[in-house]
Amino acid sequence: MIRTIPIMLLLAFTISASYAVEPDVTVLDNGLTVITQELHYAPIVASVISYRVGSRNEYGDILGMSHFCEHLMFKGTEDMPKSRFWQIVQRDGGRANAFTSNDVTCYYLLLPSSRLEDALVIESDRIVNCTIDSVEVVSERNVVHEERRMRSIDSPDGALWEALAELAFAEHPYSNPVIGYDDNILGYDHSKARSYYETYYCPSNAVLTFVGDFDTEELLQQIELYFGSIPSGEVPEESIPVEPRQTEARYVEIEHASNLPRFVMAFHTVDGAHPDNPALSMISSYLSGGRSSRLEQLLVETNLVHNAGAWNDGGIDPGMFNIYVTMNPPGDSDVTQEEVQDIIWHELDEITENGISEETLEEQKNRYRAREILDNASPLGQAINYSLSTTMFGNPLHETEQLELIEQLTSADISEAASVYFRRDGLNIAVLVPSGGRGMPDDGGREELPTDVTEPSSINYEGLEIPEDFLIPPGTSIADGVGEFELVNGLDLLIKEDHTFPVVSISFAVPMGSLMHPSDLSGLTSVTTETMLKGTEDLDYMEFHKRLEMEGSYLRFYSGMEYSSGSITLLSEDVEIAFETISDLLVRPAFRESDFETVMIEHYADLEASAEQSFSVAYDSLMAITANSPSDYRMSSEATLDRITLNSVMDYYETCCRPEGTVITIVGDIDPETVVKLAEDFFGSWDNPAQPLPDLDIPEFSAAPGDTVVSFMPGRVQAVVLIARNAPGTEMPDYPAFSIMNRILGRGIGSRLGHSVRDEQGLAYGVGSWSSTLDSSGIFTAYLSTLADYIPQATSSVINEMERISSENVRDIELLLAKANVVGGQAFSGMSYADQASRFTGLHVTGKPLDWDRAYLAEVLELTPDDIREAASTYFISGEWFVSIAGGLQEEEILSE
Repeated sequence: MIRTIPIMLLLAFTISASYAVEPDVTVLDNGLTVITQELHYAPIVASVISYRVGSRNEYGDILGMSHFCEHLMFKGTEDMPKSRFWQIVQRDGGRANAFTSNDVTCYYLLLPSSRLEDALVIESDRIVNCTIDSVEVVSERNVVHEERRMRSIDSPDGALWEALAELAFAEHPYSNPVIGYDDNILGYDHSKARSYYETYYCPSNAVLTFVGDFDTEELLQQIELYFGSIPSGEVPEESIPVEPRQTEARYVEIEHASNLPRFVMAFHTVDGAHPDNPALSMISSYLSGGRSSRLEQLLVETNLVHNAGAWNDGGIDPGMFNIYVTMNPPGDSDVTQEEVQDIIWHELDEITENGISEETLEEQKNRYRAREILDNASPLGQAINYSLSTTMFGNPLHETEQLELIEQLTSADISEAASVYFRRDGLNIAVLVPSGGRGMPDDGGREELPTDVTEPSSINYEGLEIPEDFLIPPGTSIADGVGEFELVNGLDLLIKEDHTFPVVSISFAVPMGSLMHPSDLSGLTSVTTETMLKGTEDLDYMEFHKRLEMEGSYLRFYSGMEYSSGSITLLSEDVEIAFETISDLLVRPAFRESDFETVMIEHYADLEASAEQSFSVAYDSLMAITANSPSDYRMSSEATLDRITLNSVMDYYETCCRPEGTVITIVGDIDPETVVKLAEDFFGSWDNPAQPLPDLDIPEFSAAPGDTVVSFMPGRVQAVVLIARNAPGTEMPDYPAFSIMNRILGRGIGSRLGHSVRDEQGLAYGVGSWSSTLDSSGIFTAYLSTLADYIPQATSSVINEMERISSENVRDIELLLAKANVVGGQAFSGMSYADQASRFTGLHVTGKPLDWDRAYLAEVLELTPDDIREAASTYFISGEWFVSIAGGLQEEEILSE
């Protein structure tokens, strides 16, 4: 039996009737809340199930158990053995993930709508039937232990946030890290995990949400069939301690083996349903809402700090209003943290005294209106919004109602909220002092696994069915219906009309890539794109970005190897603003000396920030040893940045940024005729330079028989290992076979590497592989992140899998599964307007047809196991691996292996 509850969707602004549809809320007899909303613009469906359990429910020695159970939910049931979950998702071409917060644990699936029933099978099974095997508990707690070391110990940001929570909360469990502490994690056992799972994973504590291409009546019947007989469960009544009022300022300082100083100023505020929450959300948007925000203006653009941000927690229980600052490298600025804090206090005092001006307040409200639509312009965005809002606040339209309250805010409301919460005796401040080479000790604690770590079991595919229709390519392509136009000056337009959402996504690319300038100027493309983002002669940095950000949108513009690309997604009624902004960016950048100097300071600071990250250090070293010559090494450094001048930036821009070779793609709620006219108005007079476009200087892969480099990072407890070989480019005959080989080897937890290194041996939290490709060449990279003393064993396991796939044929079922994954994945290429626009732009600017996916898919479906082995053996040469290791390790330990 099901009960349907009507929900009124009250919007304080007008949007298209096709978008303003109501979600249906249904409650099964066992207490399961079901939210459904049909959305038929693409053949996909988003499934989200969230449970009202997070770190706020934990106590004693089970801190982090919510997050740990999230991991165990992927470990199988009696009817769905280990790895079967990922096999089903892979077979369907789907996507899956999960996350745990202070308040909730949430799982989501994105599947083709024809495979919707698989979501019902998976979620109805694991809500009640997880095996939680003792061996799996031991294996997974080591994986989670690695995750904690990576996110909370080696990460300076993670360490700082953990210190802040411990400082700010004396009684409430928000003081505890979501992932738990080392002692908690290593103390997990089968009994603790089983008890926690059986307590909180039940229909009465869950919200199941579906948004996408389905029939609601049919879906509800299926949900009743799969979930209706599951017992309701008895979740204990919540007894969460109330945090006492803070009466004096608190301060903590930690030392960390990193490079950039950081601090957080935080104030106790309210829960997400409190009447003051909208005002606090508005203040955070005003302070930190994009490039035109107040903190950006006061601190970042003045070169006082590297970055700054602000946000209000707004959870189930009262949380914090946080202001986060990363300083510039010591020695690069004379400003102190105390001076920056004084600037922040001055701004908070100004808000307390005068609120926010009515004009600015209206701009911020307009921004919120637009973001409400833009953030939900996809099935997954809507599904997560509805599910979390219902789980936390009992109302799927919580965010919509918050917007209605924001619409009613006055400057006086802002001032009053600021005066209540931004008190000097209510300040919590956590400071991170970088210690450079002085490290943090590793106290060990890692256990050996009660399994054979050198011979992991093969992946179990028994019972996995791949019907023939899962291998039939779709009859349509997302490229269908795309109109192609060319302006007189050579600029190309791609236009696809769709009126499901009142939204437009624009993607663009210009022929300005890092392979077009000498390697001794590495960083020039990035410096150029960032300087272009600083505005025009008529518009300074803030004015340039404000016009988009006040419409709830923002401009992205990134440098690349072959081209630089950007994007804007905004309401369709504002499309002219987007064209005006892109035109200003590409045709009329100011290149002010002061802006160039700001960008250079940012880039030097970025180098310091990268040097804090094990992955970045390992990758930089990997690129060095895989370069055939010094000119083939394309990573920026202090030396290359030192050579870049404003004149070199302007010369590079004037040579490369031109209409010929530029493409602009528009997808969404537009009229093609209107778009063509806008393009002619804003770009028709843009002229091409007389000089020819520089040729791409494709780097050559090293001819050496392998190499190894080790980067010692004192103070770290984790290490990253990267293993590389050359790979085929997208235009090479063996590219389809190699790309499918990579899926089988290292794409996701269900891959060979995921199964062997993470799932079976518990040696790494992150492991997998990827391939970076140009038309004629590529680089394959396998990666893992692990505890330093497990590097030899984990690295050997990865190399063993690479050698095995190059010497033995993959199983037929493995290849069929990879093929089905490619077929099913076609549905997701059109999941959002932004995805479509970006894809079309990338294909067009590299000279590929827009329906390139059809030809690729046809080749994939013809592949045999022999093709996969031959592709791997061509590039994977035993003993000739390029290996880069970086992190917390001892030199004598590495050299002795």
